[in-house]
Parts: sequence; structure tokens; C-alpha cells
Amino acid sequence: MQVDRATSQNRNAEDAANQIMPRREKSDHKPASDLSTTSQANQVKPAKDNDGKSGSLKNFRETLKDVLEEITSLEINTMIVGNIPMHKFDAKDFYRELDKNIKYKTEEGLQRVKESLLERSTQLKQKGFSLPQQTATPLLPKEVAIIEEYRLELTRYNQDLEIYKEAEFIFNERKSSLDESKKTKFLLEESCYTEISRQLMKLNIPKNADGDAIVDAPMIRYFRKLWELEQSVLNGDRIYAQTKFSLDGDLTNRFIEDLFIPSKSKLDLDPKMIQLIFDLHRQGVENAQRQWSGLIDTCVNLVKSLIPFRAK
Repeated sequence: MQVDRATSQNRNAEDAANQIMPRREKSDHKPASDLSTTSQANQVKPAKDNDGKSGSLKNFRETLKDVLEEITSLEINTMIVGNIPMHKFDAKDFYRELDKNIKYKTEEGLQRVKESLLERSTQLKQKGFSLPQQTATPLLPKEVAIIEEYRLELTRYNQDLEIYKEAEFIFNERKSSLDESKKTKFLLEESCYTEISRQLMKLNIPKNADGDAIVDAPMIRYFRKLWELEQSVLNGDRIYAQTKFSLDGDLTNRFIEDLFIPSKSKLDLDPKMIQLIFDLHRQGVENAQRQWSGLIDTCVNLVKSLIPFRAK
């Protein structure tokens, strides 16, 4: 992969994505809530939409519905990790770093960056040919502005080109490494970001003028799932026990076979360690069930309290 410089004159996560898309589509059509002042009573009352419902109340109902959709299932994983990240999760920072990793640490990402740079190079060359020419007559302010804008764009292009070249060199060097441990880490990292990229393509993530993701509550929860996936894959974490509850009555338990057939395990697990894993998972399931039930009860009670305010 090479780009010519311009002349001097670019499993859990998938489930979560399917849940988010319909909510995002619906949220785009939610009526905005506003406040209207009643001068006679000198007090502020929530405005009502065309159906006679309070806009604020309707927005609250929509938020509550999102929460209820999120808690239709409960999943508990017990894993042994090699590293616990010290930094706190931040959705915007995570997406910004993730976007860079997808671009420069995957084959597909580098190819897309290359194509973008080639397109920008062509456009810059065309602009360069059409720039105002320096003559004995001083350039007009408008012409000077056009040249300055072109130079800034060219500078940004060359900076992006250098970043791409360095990333491509590192990528190819890691890909062709003869060190098996480094090669394995490279393949694991690329497959991780390739999968995350596939999940992100299902979503239409709005961005501001600086390119930062504009995230809402469902998107933050989804990014957190991707962050947990990234951390577990890159750190080589392994799930030993998994339990999943669903409101429709389904209950699924999964256990890694190493816990039942230690002779086949490469980890040489001690029987006491195996029992400890079972105990920790059982305790985690019990605690999660109590919290889950409490959350559902809270939401149901909120719905009941809203019934008297429903539209007549």
C-alpha cells in the first residue's frame, strides 16, 4: 500500500446493536419538550403536544421504555483476567481511540485510508492547477485567501499521509514478524478491531464538527459493551462460567470444559481453584438476580404511577 504525496501547490455486542438501532430510529421522531409561561398564574407549565400529552412526560415514558427494553435479559460472566484497566471508561474517548485503531490496525482500515488519501491527492492536484497565478499585478484579497486555504489543506493532507505511512510500516512489520508470540498478538488484535468495526457499521453514529461521536444513553451502554469486548480479547481473558436469564423464562448455563475435565486443560487448574470459580459464579448470579429483580420492580412501579397521567 503506497500513496503518492500531492504536489506542493485524508456475540454480546451484536445483540446490543440490534437493540439500539430501532430505538435510535424512534428517538429521531420524538416531539421536543418545551416550556410555556402562563402570565396570569405567573408559573411555568409543561407544554403539550398535539395529542394533549405533556411533552416532558412523554419523553420520560420513552426513556423508561428504553430502560425496560435493556433489562429483558440478564447475563453473568465469571472470568479470570490478566489485567484490570486502571482508567475509567469514557464513551467519547473510547470511540475516538477505537476509530484510530480500526483505521490503522486492520487491513480493511488501512485500505480505506489509502483510498481516501488518493482521492484527496487528486483533488489537491486539480486545485493546484487552478490556483491564481503570481504576476506583476498584486493578488486580490480573495485570491490570497484561496491560496492560503489550499496551503492549509495541503499541510493537513501531508500530515495524514505521514501518519498513514508510519501505520502501514508498523502493520506490515508486525504482520511479517517471525516471533510467534508477537504474530499471535497481532492477529488477535486485528481480528478484534475487524469484528468491532463490523458491529459499528450497523449503526449510524452522529458526529460533531470535530469528528467526535455524539452519544446518547443507549449508545453509551453499547460502547461500554464494545469496550469490555476489546479489553477481554486484547488481554486474553477467558470466561469460565456464564449464566443468562430471559424474561420469557429461558435460562442458559455455560461452563468451560476445563472445570469438568482438568486433564484436558492446559492451565492445570487446582481442584480448590475450580470449586472457588463455581462458588464465585453462584454468588455472582444470586447478587445479580436480586439487583435485576429490584430494577424491574422499580420500573414497574414507575409505570403504575404514570397510569393516572395517561391520555384520556
